[in-house]
Amino acid sequence: MSIRIKVFLIITVIILAITASSVIISISSAQNEIIKTLESSMQSVASVANEYISGELDSLIVDASAVVQALQGIPIEDLRMVLIEQVAAYSDSFMAVTIFNSLGRAEASYGSIPTPEDMALGEYGQQAFKGQRVISSTRLAPSGVPVFHIFVPMDESFYQNERQDRSRSRIAAFTVPGMYFSNKVKQFQLRGTGNIAIGDREGTILANVNHDWVTRRVNFLDLVKKDGRYEDTAVIIRRMTSGEADANRFTFDNVDAVTAFVPLTTSDQGWFITVTAPIAESPFYQVRNLIIISGLIFMGLGMLAAAIASGSIAKPFYQVRKQNAQLIEMGDALKAAETAKTNFLANMSFDMRAPLNAVIGLSELSLTKKDVSADVKGYLERIYRSGVSLMNVIGELLDISNMESGKFGIMPAEYDLCGFIRETANANVTHIGSKPITFRIIPDEKLPARLVGDTLRIKQIYNNLLTNAIKYTKAGTVEWRISAERDGDSVWLVSSFTDTGVGIKPEDIEKLFIDYNSSDAARVRSRNQEEVSGLGLALTKKIAALMGGTITAESALGKGSTFTVRIKQKYLNDDIINTEDLGSLKNFKYTEEKHVDKASLQRVQLPKVRVLVVDDIDLNLEITQGMLKPYGMTIDCLASGQEAVNVIRRGEPRYDAIFMSRWMAEMDGKEAVRIIRNEIGNDYAKNIPIIALTSTAVIGNKDIFLSLGFQDVLSKPLDVLHLDAVINTWIAKRA
Repeated sequence: MSIRIKVFLIITVIILAITASSVIISISSAQNEIIKTLESSMQSVASVANEYISGELDSLIVDASAVVQALQGIPIEDLRMVLIEQVAAYSDSFMAVTIFNSLGRAEASYGSIPTPEDMALGEYGQQAFKGQRVISSTRLAPSGVPVFHIFVPMDESFYQNERQDRSRSRIAAFTVPGMYFSNKVKQFQLRGTGNIAIGDREGTILANVNHDWVTRRVNFLDLVKKDGRYEDTAVIIRRMTSGEADANRFTFDNVDAVTAFVPLTTSDQGWFITVTAPIAESPFYQVRNLIIISGLIFMGLGMLAAAIASGSIAKPFYQVRKQNAQLIEMGDALKAAETAKTNFLANMSFDMRAPLNAVIGLSELSLTKKDVSADVKGYLERIYRSGVSLMNVIGELLDISNMESGKFGIMPAEYDLCGFIRETANANVTHIGSKPITFRIIPDEKLPARLVGDTLRIKQIYNNLLTNAIKYTKAGTVEWRISAERDGDSVWLVSSFTDTGVGIKPEDIEKLFIDYNSSDAARVRSRNQEEVSGLGLALTKKIAALMGGTITAESALGKGSTFTVRIKQKYLNDDIINTEDLGSLKNFKYTEEKHVDKASLQRVQLPKVRVLVVDDIDLNLEITQGMLKPYGMTIDCLASGQEAVNVIRRGEPRYDAIFMSRWMAEMDGKEAVRIIRNEIGNDYAKNIPIIALTSTAVIGNKDIFLSLGFQDVLSKPLDVLHLDAVINTWIAKRA
């Protein structure tokens, strides 16, 4: 045997031993690390899914409570008509609503699948008769369709008084489609997140993308009695039903898998949520194959190197891999840059809110002083208006950031078109002020009476276009033409806003809707620098596009502009706006409101009143305290929700009202109010007016604050007139 062959064999044996040991060790290590990573990933998904489903469950309870609130004081003979309206208003959530008395008899009911009387007398109904809000497990209706039931006491304060006669108590039972949470899970579940399921304390599957499990009410604790293949699954299910939270590897139906499970946060009925992913769907097998292939390549290259002592064969291989890595890095860099931009916008916007609140609040506070000279007051008013304008820009930046990150959603609901037009016009014509402008609404004769769409986002579009039309018109007319075009199950809502303002250069029209462009503002830059943002029209176009719509512009410099927006809405029925309401829109009149001098505002004097202000930002405390001082009341300040809870629990000193920030670093306002209302337990804690102070108040979320236990909401920065109205409503009348 030649030396060359001997050397070749020796090197080959060494390479083979190194390759085999490396492959075995690498595969074992990769398997352990991937399973750990998979368990961690499943736990993270389970935690996020838990928050999401808990939020949906809270939303259902809040909707049910809202219906119960609407039923308060309605005579029994009129309940059915109100139930019909409420079921229609919440048709996406509730299939039926039934009112039961303490004997378990239905006093009124409406819907396709009413709650049976035996459930009202059962475990869930009895909990509701004791003053609790309860959601049941699924059951199969007579038609074979799975449903849930939500039980809500008709008057929760009734149960707080032990002397009340329980025989006069009533509860409302809501029927929810059995697929409700399965559909929510399907919306949440993304590729690679694993299979998400919800189960009850008995081990029955309540929600899953596999709808067959839900409709058949599959229970793996029962299946294991018939089929030993599910023994491993049953062990995990028993841990879930006992309230544990963990992640484990197990075998499901002969499939090696990893599951993570946690109790559902907001469920008092022992529900749990689990996320399961087969090992086969993880990168393990791909990694294993790549390791084996790499080992073979390494061995082959080693044998070639030993045979011909040439490294030229291996060089191209590494060059190709290097090029691929560079391409991947370039792609990752682009994604990272896009993410960084979005995060920068969001973080910058949030970080600017606090100092802007201070600028606006301090200028507002200064404007209430009577000894401020006229020229200084003018400066303060300009600072205040500029601050408000900049705050609007920040809101637009947040909206754009949310759009780019996929967090900006459309939430359609049924609405009255005539009322919506009137409300939008009233909100915008105040910008006319003393300018000689005629504002007209020109509605089509056959406008639909009701449509389904997201009025908050539509109003955001219309407000921007109407505000611009009025802002850039010194004198003349501003017209709002509105019509509708039927398109199958949809309706195109078409609005044209025409002004006789300064107009736009032809070459600037195409740049109007570009992000962060200020061409639309440049046409009046010399008029009013402090109102220029350059974001409004770009955001308007993005919102319209999200609703399947378009926006176009026509303009002539010095003559005026017309902006036309088309938005797709869901068709409801053939009813049109009646003649009387149509006439009120055509004859819409603008009356200039007199300017209210905040310095001359007459405040009620409350020397015997003591209030508490809670905020974790010192400057916010100073501003709020300054705005409350003119009422002559005693004002105490605290820097955390926990301190407020401790003071109210002690009962000394005794306060007539609390002004509490919703968002605080440690214990936030929501948690503090929950403890004050529900855990302290005395009448003082339950009835003291608590006013929310929030920088995120938007249209339609006041009801959310009321459901949390607040009496009213004030937006930061505080407005003197709004504050005065709240004080007169919740403090002066009680003093």
